[in-house]
Amino acid sequence: MYVGRRCRRLVVIPLFCALSLQSQIASPDSGPVAKIKTKVRLVLVDVVVTNGKGDAVTGLHKQDFEVLEDGKPQNISTFEEHHGAPPTQVKLPPLPPHVYTNFPITQTSDAVNVLLLDAMNTPTLDQSYVHTEMIKYLRTIPPSTRVAIFTLASRLRMLQGVTTDSSELLKVLNSVQAWPQESPLLPSDAETEAIHRLIGFQAENSPPPTDELAGVDPVNALRQFLLDSQKFVAEARIGITLQAIQQLARYLSGIPGRKNLIWFSGSFPVGFYPEMNVPDPFSYTRNFGDDMRKTADLLTAGQVAIYPIAAGGLAPDAIYQANANEIGQMRAQDAVQDEWQQMRTAAVTRDSSQRAMDELAKDTGGKAFYNTNGLNDALTSVVNNGTRYYSLAYSPTNLKMDGEYRHLQVKLLKGKDTLAYRRGYYADDLETVLAAGQKPETDPLLMLMGRNLPEYSQILYKIKVLPSDPQPPPDAPRIGSNPELKGPFTRYSVDFAIAPQDLKLDSTPEGGRHGNIEIVLLAYDREGKPLNFVVTKGDVDLDAKLYANVQQVGLQIHKEIDVPKEYVYLRTGIYDLKSHAVGTLGVPLPDAVLTTAK
Repeated sequence: MYVGRRCRRLVVIPLFCALSLQSQIASPDSGPVAKIKTKVRLVLVDVVVTNGKGDAVTGLHKQDFEVLEDGKPQNISTFEEHHGAPPTQVKLPPLPPHVYTNFPITQTSDAVNVLLLDAMNTPTLDQSYVHTEMIKYLRTIPPSTRVAIFTLASRLRMLQGVTTDSSELLKVLNSVQAWPQESPLLPSDAETEAIHRLIGFQAENSPPPTDELAGVDPVNALRQFLLDSQKFVAEARIGITLQAIQQLARYLSGIPGRKNLIWFSGSFPVGFYPEMNVPDPFSYTRNFGDDMRKTADLLTAGQVAIYPIAAGGLAPDAIYQANANEIGQMRAQDAVQDEWQQMRTAAVTRDSSQRAMDELAKDTGGKAFYNTNGLNDALTSVVNNGTRYYSLAYSPTNLKMDGEYRHLQVKLLKGKDTLAYRRGYYADDLETVLAAGQKPETDPLLMLMGRNLPEYSQILYKIKVLPSDPQPPPDAPRIGSNPELKGPFTRYSVDFAIAPQDLKLDSTPEGGRHGNIEIVLLAYDREGKPLNFVVTKGDVDLDAKLYANVQQVGLQIHKEIDVPKEYVYLRTGIYDLKSHAVGTLGVPLPDAVLTTAK
C-alpha cells in the first residue's frame, strides 16, 4: 500500500460487483444516463433579452436571432427558451449501507443563482450592509428559486449548497459563518489613517526638496514604498480571487443549466477576458495570464454569467465622508495638492472598479450594479431575468482549435430590445489550458479538497467506506502522510467504483486502455483541521478483457487510511491527470469512535 506522493501503477481489481455503476446511472428506472463525451464542437450561448423597462422578453423564436462569430454568420442548430421552470429530480435506487455516491440527483434546470459574499475584497461596514439586504430579499424570494451561498475570505467556503428552501438559506445567513469579517488583505480604516498620518509627519519634518535632492525626497520615497506594498497585496488578492472563481466554476459545471453568479464585493479584479484594444491584451496582468485564461474557459464551460454588485451602495467622494482621512500634508504649499490627490485617487479607484464590473458582466452575459443602495432591487432583477433566457447552440464554421479568442455577436432581427450574452470564447482545448496553467508546485486535486468546498461531479463514482477487518496491531506502520498521528486509531478501507466514461482512457494496440489518475483521501476533524491524508498518483492499465468488465462495473480501486479515535469527516477525490476532470465526495465517519486499534 502506497502512502506518500511517489508515482506508481494503480492496481485495478474487481472488488465489489454489487456496487456496479451501471446499476445506478444506466438503469432505465434511474432517469437520464451519463453521457459519453465526444469531440464534436458545439458552442452554446445563453441570451437574456430585456425591454426598455428592464423586464425579460419572452416568446421569441429561433428565426428572431442571428449569431455571428468573428463577423461570420453561424447556423443555429438548437434553440430553447427557458422560463424559470422548477428542476426535476432523479430518484436513485437505495444504496447499500456504508455506500455513497457523488451522482447529482438534479438532472434538469433552467437556472441556479449563486450568492458570493466577498469578504476579502470588501470592507466590513459594506459587508454588514450586504448581509442585511440579502436577508431582506430571501424573506420574499419566489418559491422554487434555486440558490447557493458561498463566502470568500482567505479562501472559498460553501455555506449552503443549491436549495429551494428559503428557511435554510436564512438560517445559514444568520449563522456565525456568514457574519462580516475583516479582510486579511484589505487595510482597515485605522491602518489607512495611520499611513496617511505617517506621510504627513514625514512631510512636516522634512525640508522642502531642492533641485539637487529632488530625486531623493523622503516623502516621495515613502509614497513609493507604500505603493509597492499595495501592489504586492493587490496581486495576492487577485491570485486568491482567481483560484476561488475557478473552484466555483468547476462545481457549477456539474449542475445543468445557466448559473447566475451574484458577486457582492467592494472591488473586483481585472477582467478574465482579454482587452482587445491594446497590442498585448494581458500585459497589465502578465503574472496571471494563464490563470485568467483558465478561469475564462471554466466559466464558459460551466455556463456561468457574472452579476457584479458593488457592496458599498452609493459611492460619494471618500474625502467628504465622516470617517475620511484628514489632509495629510503639513507643508502649506502641498495641502491643496494633497486634497486634490485624495479626490483623484478615489475617483480613479471607483472608475476602475466600475469598469471592471462592466467588463466582467458584459464578457459573461450578466449585468453590473453599482452606485445604488437598492441591492434588494438588484437581486430581484437578477433572479427574475437570469432565469428567463434563450439557449442558442451552433457548430462553428471555423474548426481550428488554435487558442485564439473568437468574438461573438448575437442580434435580434427585429426590435430594439437589449441582449446580454457572453461576448466570446477561446478556441481552446480545455484539457490543454488547464494543464498549461497548472503550477508545478501545486497539486490540482488537493486545491479542491477543502473541508468547506462543494462536491465536484465531473467524474462520477461510488465509494464503500468501512473500518478494515481485521484492524492492524497497535505497532503497525501508520497509513497516511501525517507523521504526528498518535494515539488510538481506526484503519478505514475505501473501495472506489469509478465511471470509466468520465476518464480519458487512451486505446492501446492490444485493445486495452491506458490512463493517469490521482486519488486522495483527506480526513478532517469537526473544526475542519486536517488530520491525515493519502495521495496516490499513477497509471491505469487495462487489457481488453478487464476493460470490458470495467465498463460494466466501474473502475474499482482499493485504498486505506488511518484516522484518530474521534469524529472524522473524510473527503475523497479523483483527478484525471490527462483531461483534468475532477470528482469529490465527503462522508462523516461516526464509526471511528466505535472500532479502534488500541
